[in-house]
Amino acid sequence: MNKNEVLSTAKIVLRGVISMAMLQFCLPAAMQAQTANAVSDIAPPPNAMTLSVHGKCDYSADGVTFTKLVKGHDFEQGAFIRTGEDARTDLFIRRTGTIVRLQPGTEIQLEKMTSSMKDGLPIEHTLLDLRAGRIFAVVRSEVAGSTLEISNAAGCSVVEGSGVGKYIITADGTHVTAKGSVIPLKVIGENGITIIAAGQQFSRKNGKKFAASTSRWVKDLIEIDELQSVMDESMVKEPPPKP
Repeated sequence: MNKNEVLSTAKIVLRGVISMAMLQFCLPAAMQAQTANAVSDIAPPPNAMTLSVHGKCDYSADGVTFTKLVKGHDFEQGAFIRTGEDARTDLFIRRTGTIVRLQPGTEIQLEKMTSSMKDGLPIEHTLLDLRAGRIFAVVRSEVAGSTLEISNAAGCSVVEGSGVGKYIITADGTHVTAKGSVIPLKVIGENGITIIAAGQQFSRKNGKKFAASTSRWVKDLIEIDELQSVMDESMVKEPPPKP
């Protein structure tokens, strides 16, 4: 074999080695892309729907231009909702087992509503930015890895785990976990992490938790129980998430 033949053979071998290296490098990325597409097909992002509207309520996709809110309206991630005086609205966050009631003079942003997969199950992640007023939240989570986060003046409140949770949360940092809640409320703020169990209250003003005053919250707690009934009816109508 002459010198030119040797060089030609070496070039062919080198091209083969480079091709194999590139294939090994690109294959994981391609597989990851296919997996991401599969997850997207199985678990599309959740959205929220208006169950009821009482009084003057409106919404906005950008936080600038607001439109009158009506029952049955669907919201995507990033939407703003606010209630006027003597007004309230109930939002059902689909596939998360969560219903939120905005009390009069409340404004929230649906900052994040996403899905992911873990051990073959869809995991839902929801973040609400409570900018003014107060909300009631009832959660019936069936997947332990799903989370509901609510940001306010006290920091970030996190509901994670499976079971039922019922909460009163204000924009200025007061939190109440109603009796009967299986899932505690975790508040992450300037004083560290505070776990609020059923029947307890936490206030940002003193940074401490104590037994919730039944006399003060009795009307709200009755309303939360009613809200849980509304949620149960909504979940019966809602198809379960795809496995």
